[in-house]
Amino acid sequence: MEYSSTYKAHTRIDDTGKPYQVAEYQERHTLPTQHKIFFYIALFGGLRKGEIIALQWNDINFSTHSITVNKSTARVRHEQITKTPKTKTSNREITLPAFVMELLKSYKLEQNKYRLSIGSQWIGENFLFIQWNGKQMDLSTPYHTFKKIIRNYNQTVTEESKKLPDIPLHGLRHTSATLLISQNIDVRTVSSRLGHAQTSTTMNIYAHSLKKMDEVAADTLENLFIKQA
Repeated sequence: MEYSSTYKAHTRIDDTGKPYQVAEYQERHTLPTQHKIFFYIALFGGLRKGEIIALQWNDINFSTHSITVNKSTARVRHEQITKTPKTKTSNREITLPAFVMELLKSYKLEQNKYRLSIGSQWIGENFLFIQWNGKQMDLSTPYHTFKKIIRNYNQTVTEESKKLPDIPLHGLRHTSATLLISQNIDVRTVSSRLGHAQTSTTMNIYAHSLKKMDEVAADTLENLFIKQA
């Protein structure tokens, strides 16, 4: 995935302290595979940020196209720790689209090659999302990367209506749930994928989307029994 950054004309200072002008220019950037997969899992799986950061390769089942969520990463007293979720319902198995699993396969090969290339510098613990030395990715990294992508894309768009909404990273999880509800997926299934302890939690959070579906249901019944009579 590529994106561009536009840098407006500005003044720089050279090594001698002399100012000089730089014309407006663009730079092309390639989004690392692991960041692309991170956002796909958030969107297509509805996982929380801490749950995604905590994923290890033994949580991935390529045969069933699924991932097992059984731990979460959080920052406690300035230290990043990974532990089991607070509730039993947070432990779950999520099926992902085939194309996401294929990308995961490619990324696994990519990571293995990288691991061999840095040799003894690797200190990882089999995490999917990593820093340069294989250590678990910092919790702040996905957020900053996501916001940067939105900002850089919007700089290339002149029409306000076509710009991406400046949503938080957690918005991908909400988008996942809202889209499922809009496609008539039952609330129990949506709740299970999100790891909510009760379906009432899902219903309270997504009450607006459910209300829209209720209105659609009413219109559908009207079309069946009244307008066609």
